[in-house]
Amino acid sequence: MPNLAMKAVCTCAASVSLFALSGCLSSHSSQFSASEQQFPVGVTPYSEYLREVDAYLHKHRAFISNDKAKEVFMNMPFECGTQYTDTGVLLVHGLGDSPFFFRDIASALCRERVHVRTILLPGHGTKPGDMLNVSYEQWQKETDHHIRLFSEDVDNLYIGGFSTGANLTTIASFSLADPLGIKGLIHFSPAFKSRFFVSRLAPYIDSLFPWPNVEQEDNPSRYNSTAMPGFAAYQESVNVLQDLFSAPAVADSTLNLPIFMVVAEKDSVVDTVTIAEQFRDNFTHPRKCLLWQGENTPSAPSSTYVMQTMKIPEQRISAASHMSTLFSADNSLYGTQSDFRICDNGQSSDKEARCNAGEEVWFGPWGYEPTEGEMPHIYARLTYNPYFEDMVDQLVAFIGKAERSALCKSD
Repeated sequence: MPNLAMKAVCTCAASVSLFALSGCLSSHSSQFSASEQQFPVGVTPYSEYLREVDAYLHKHRAFISNDKAKEVFMNMPFECGTQYTDTGVLLVHGLGDSPFFFRDIASALCRERVHVRTILLPGHGTKPGDMLNVSYEQWQKETDHHIRLFSEDVDNLYIGGFSTGANLTTIASFSLADPLGIKGLIHFSPAFKSRFFVSRLAPYIDSLFPWPNVEQEDNPSRYNSTAMPGFAAYQESVNVLQDLFSAPAVADSTLNLPIFMVVAEKDSVVDTVTIAEQFRDNFTHPRKCLLWQGENTPSAPSSTYVMQTMKIPEQRISAASHMSTLFSADNSLYGTQSDFRICDNGQSSDKEARCNAGEEVWFGPWGYEPTEGEMPHIYARLTYNPYFEDMVDQLVAFIGKAERSALCKSD
């Protein structure tokens, strides 16, 4: 959910009072109304699920370009490495996003003889209006369904996801890890806790203020606008997870499950300090690794993390963003050779316009503020991971497809 938390705060929450939310935008266009037909859920087998989702997207997606086939492809759930049954990885995307976010990771893992599978959460892939009818319970049930389904096809199952998807799979692990023999968690920018207090209001005001922001839809891989029920569903996942993490009995508040986590220290969406602390305290298995993309040491034992500096002036990078952890520099949409820019990045309208006009930019998270000694720049969102290959090497070691002694070791 790269934009939603900030948009909800900036557009609808100058303060945490409900009066500040009364100025929220709304829209009556077809993009912002829900489809009459329900998204297919609980479908088996996975091949039939793909067929039904494909048909649903073709029928209900509000296309934003003339290349309809490309848009459907980018939003479709997918799998690769189906010939491999030893090790499987199930990945769940974030709020407003799509399975396209895992294309680079999946390609890398499938080359290592891993079966990778992704899902599309209800409300996604079609049009923002379909987020009006989503709920946390619906997303959790669908996530649990696909975890059980995939566990029947592989011997060693790892699960995880990006942002909200990390929340859903972690929650599932509390009840499913033992009976299904789940081997570990793989998380990119987990959204265990939002940076914004106002996000806690979302579950209570989703019917009163359905549209915290309405934006032009120009990104084929995700929504720029997200309905408040979607934001509320995310926040409910935070509430459920934090309740699990804070259970009175120590045995109930921890997961003795291996975990691999990638976190951008300056992530403007989630509370990365809390996430590092919960990585340290709530995941008790000794096989754990945090790739910390930033400059300040996280609160975790040194043997369990790798620091990756994100001040890379030769690439005009100031800091990692919420979404940048996932993508290779070669990604067709978000890589260095793409002309797609996210200039709506929490800066002045003048700088945003200059970014859109094609001026040279630097890259960072939404709302990046230069540190002391840094020159001010025009910023676009950082949309790729300059350590992508290193991350893949660590991930391959984590799931046992390379020498495990290499796990959490920097070059």
